[in-house]
Amino acid sequence: MVTAYRDRGYHVTPVTWSRGEAADADEGFVCTVRAGYGDQLKSLSARLKWMAFIALTMIKTRKRYRVIHTVDLDTAIVSVPLALILRKKVVYDAFDSISAILGAGHLATILKKIERFLIARSDVAIFPDPVRLDQYGICKRDNVAIVSNIPDTDIAPVAMDTGHAARPDNHRLRCVYVGTLEAHHRGLEYIAEICRALPDHVEFVIGGTGQIERQLIEESECVENLSYLGRMDYADAIALMTSADLLYAPYLLSAPAHRFASPNKIFEHYMLGKALFTNSGIPPAAMAKQSASGFFFDGTLKSAIATLSAIDKADCMDAGQRARRFWDNHYSNLRARQLDGFFAKAAGFGPNKPTSIAHG
Repeated sequence: MVTAYRDRGYHVTPVTWSRGEAADADEGFVCTVRAGYGDQLKSLSARLKWMAFIALTMIKTRKRYRVIHTVDLDTAIVSVPLALILRKKVVYDAFDSISAILGAGHLATILKKIERFLIARSDVAIFPDPVRLDQYGICKRDNVAIVSNIPDTDIAPVAMDTGHAARPDNHRLRCVYVGTLEAHHRGLEYIAEICRALPDHVEFVIGGTGQIERQLIEESECVENLSYLGRMDYADAIALMTSADLLYAPYLLSAPAHRFASPNKIFEHYMLGKALFTNSGIPPAAMAKQSASGFFFDGTLKSAIATLSAIDKADCMDAGQRARRFWDNHYSNLRARQLDGFFAKAAGFGPNKPTSIAHG
């Protein structure tokens, strides 16, 4: 969204949380409090410090911006009330519902009510897919804009132009995953076992950060057909995905929130012309089935191994070509149209207005 704002004449100052990792101080205000990824309430102290950082930054710079673009409840719970007090315009970017993080329970119920209230008080609320309106438990409102998780097409012009990518000279299926390394519910816990079960048939290349970094480092040292590359910026992630035969993207239904999954990986597989591997029963699977561009398993390790063992490179190439055709016919201009719709709703903000973006 930063690029979209700037392209339309907004001056953007990001407010970000590096969680103690190196960050470019020239890119806005950076909170450097140390914390891990996916620790939920275990890093409560660090999260409170992040919230305090948001509040202090908003107050100190209040004369320098007119719009707050806030991402999810952990920033909105501070930034939206403060923005209303300071009489700023508010864009609520609903990327992940609190229910996806906390699940059920009294605390989650209370926070979901707060979440809905803050969305209602925002000038514009962005959702990545209409199905998320059901997840958040709200009816479609006049302030809602849909902006899908579609990748920036300028990042991979070669792959975009050809729909193909240079593949290593290797008989194995090259399976790639880049993203948050969650310990459960994403099928990442299956990868080492898949590699051990199919040593001559698949190779997995993983990038990203999260809860299972140490585990992946250790497994990649002893599993020959598993590689872990660590943190990657998005341009490098796209470059890695262009080398894949298949993009690995399960969203297991052991996490109920995955019934509303709307990840960027579904659009990445279309844009890059790659086959998608995911589990049935989720929105990305329904989309990939419509375009005949994916392979599907039932969410179990046994099914993942059986399904992958029956796929070859030619199958992936055919599915990838269908994915690219679907992109060209349906999605190549979708983000531009959706952004036009969002900025039409944000017309009251005016051009060349300073804006500040807060996210974790």
